[in-house]
Amino acid sequence: MDLTIPRIAIVGANGYGLHHRHDIEARRQAGKVELAALCDTAEIIEDDQIPIGDAAVFDDYERMLAETDPHIVVIATPPPTHLPIASAAMRHGSDVYLEKPPVASLEEYRRLYEVMTETGRAVQVGFQALGSHAINALRDALDAGKLGRLEAVGVAGSWQRPDSYYRRSPWAGKRELNGAPVADGALANPFAHASQQALAIAGDWPLDGSIELERLRCRSEIEVDDTAVWRGRNKGGVSVTVAVTLCGERKLEGDVWVKGSEGEAWLEYPTDRLLLPGEDEPKQYGRTNLLDNLVHHRQRGVGLISGLRRSKTFTGVLERVLSDPMPRLVDPAHVERIGDDPVSVLSGADTAVERAARSASLFSELDLPWA
Repeated sequence: MDLTIPRIAIVGANGYGLHHRHDIEARRQAGKVELAALCDTAEIIEDDQIPIGDAAVFDDYERMLAETDPHIVVIATPPPTHLPIASAAMRHGSDVYLEKPPVASLEEYRRLYEVMTETGRAVQVGFQALGSHAINALRDALDAGKLGRLEAVGVAGSWQRPDSYYRRSPWAGKRELNGAPVADGALANPFAHASQQALAIAGDWPLDGSIELERLRCRSEIEVDDTAVWRGRNKGGVSVTVAVTLCGERKLEGDVWVKGSEGEAWLEYPTDRLLLPGEDEPKQYGRTNLLDNLVHHRQRGVGLISGLRRSKTFTGVLERVLSDPMPRLVDPAHVERIGDDPVSVLSGADTAVERAARSASLFSELDLPWA
């Protein structure tokens, strides 16, 4: 047990790191943590709501580790940098909060896991939705037999992203950058949570055999999927299907359908709303913050909610996605371009992802004109 107020450093203090800075600032003001250092290769953004204050500022994470000796290092840098930065932090003696996806291949996962076991440090992966209390309620319902035997989990997500989304960074929309695979695209980035959520609800089992995968793109300028579906079966016998699009007309936040032999449940994973058999309306649940959970792990020995081990099967799915050829370009006749910062809307994509998820189908099995 270590009751020391943890000193936290952030590597990647801009971009998504701004979210972590807000998270940490609220806890700093409550006296729960200290902000020791910020590190970024670009000039660090200043904001009155997230003051730099007394935190040391660096553009080199190894110097940051040596000079500030943080207890916890939050890593919000591009995925190809995760392995070296997380390994250095653990070897220095720090626990790690690592943004998703943790790594891009099972080989990188093996190397990171070896460093974790060698150093005895903790790695929390930023799949924040795993902290949802709705998942606990769903798991309790499954354990109580309210759905019978678990048979299938399907996830559908339908969002929109404008052209500017693919200009947000040098690696956006790319398959590779400087020879390293880029974890962008609907499945690998915004909907990575969808795959992890489905795998967790299906029981955290490894997949049994290879996955089936269909990836499409509605813009000729990108090299990654903006509409995709994957399907597999885990070693517990549960079918898992994840169907997503960034080109939907209607928004589906992230619908999870859980089918048992005697009933079904529905979960909207980004909002923690859950509808169980016998209930008339979804109930709203809260969630446990993963940074708080990591701090409590250090201080009280509580288990990690999203420890590295839970992301192994997801990493195998991601490796399959990243090793796939460039997605097929959809015939422009099926795509409508809308707005000043245009979004691409694929005809019927929102309905297609829902049908695929609910029926455990691939797009090519749904008689879609663009599939």
